[in-house]
Amino acid sequence: MAHPMLLLAWLAVGLALAQGQTYPAFLRKHVDYPRTTVAPYCNVMMQRRGMTTPCKRFNTFIHANTTDIIDICGPGGTPVPGTNLHNSSNAFDLTDCDLQGATPRPPCRYREIPNLHSRIQVACTAGRPVHFQRKIP
Repeated sequence: MAHPMLLLAWLAVGLALAQGQTYPAFLRKHVDYPRTTVAPYCNVMMQRRGMTTPCKRFNTFIHANTTDIIDICGPGGTPVPGTNLHNSSNAFDLTDCDLQGATPRPPCRYREIPNLHSRIQVACTAGRPVHFQRKIP
């Protein structure tokens, strides 16, 4: 049997990893549909979505409706065995925002990489995406 302190440590790690991994948090961090028309896009959107205290190093915005994104966790995606990750069957319009400079403190300045079109991988919980994992080439 595992030592009680070890079990508590594992529980604490699990809770820390799960923190912020909710469907509403995923929507706030990653979904912008239709794409907001602002300039400079990444600087404004990262600020509006609360990802600039401290500055988030990198973020991807998905420009698709929530029905199509939720579908990745079901018939519109393929599960990755042994994980809660799903690969999308279809490609999505995306914008990447990459922090310029080394400091994680505001003011945050981002380089926009627009007009991307790629399949994506998301983590799903209870049939909904909760974490953007990566773009799939």
